[in-house]
Amino acid sequence: MSGPPPAGALAVARGYHDAWQRRGYQAAWQLLSEDLTVEVPVNSYDSEAAFAEAARRTHEMAAAVTPLAEFGNDGEAVLIYDLTLPIGDLRIAEYFRVSGGRITRITPIHDTAALRAAGARP
Repeated sequence: MSGPPPAGALAVARGYHDAWQRRGYQAAWQLLSEDLTVEVPVNSYDSEAAFAEAARRTHEMAAAVTPLAEFGNDGEAVLIYDLTLPIGDLRIAEYFRVSGGRITRITPIHDTAALRAAGARP
């Protein structure tokens, strides 16, 4: 046997999100796959590093992150939380796909009206 089995998707997603919330960015980024796919309603990211930088900037702007609910199984997880930003509050449902203990896909789902009003690109 070559070590413990990979954690379930919920544990990985929670680990990523918890590290991100406490500004432990390196710990969070270590849970992202090099082949990460990010599907967002506004903006786009051509690499894991570009997404990581945007996630860091978003958290630095946030006045509060309030976890609401979480669901998951072996390969998928959803975290629901409120994010308080200078442009207003966003309720976010963030979908994660996990393989081999790494996040391979992130899809945040939220109303984009406040982001678009603030100048975010579709």
